[in-house]
Amino acid sequence: MRRPPAELKAETWQAMPITDEQMRNGINVIPPAARPRVILRYADNRDLLVSGLVENGTEIAQHAAVVDVPLDKGHVVVFSNNPIWRGETQGSYFLVFNALLNYDRLDAGRKLDAR
Repeated sequence: MRRPPAELKAETWQAMPITDEQMRNGINVIPPAARPRVILRYADNRDLLVSGLVENGTEIAQHAAVVDVPLDKGHVVVFSNNPIWRGETQGSYFLVFNALLNYDRLDAGRKLDAR
């Protein structure tokens, strides 16, 4: 009797691994060099600092906070919050400044998947 394929698992902030079926019908598979990667993610629920501004911290726990997506010769940096909003913490402003100052090195540390 044939066993069913093992269930693929990924962490909350990770994309699901590519299956053999997706590789056979690869029209919808994003090439490894163009895949988004999570730069920063929220902490686990028990490690989140709960202040007066955090409600339902379990909804954001372990989810992506900053994502880098290669696009042509550049990058798109996506933030899950609005880091330049006047009510954000001062540390959030530096997420934008870091992306601006290091625009030419956003590929640093990127490891491409062989599949």
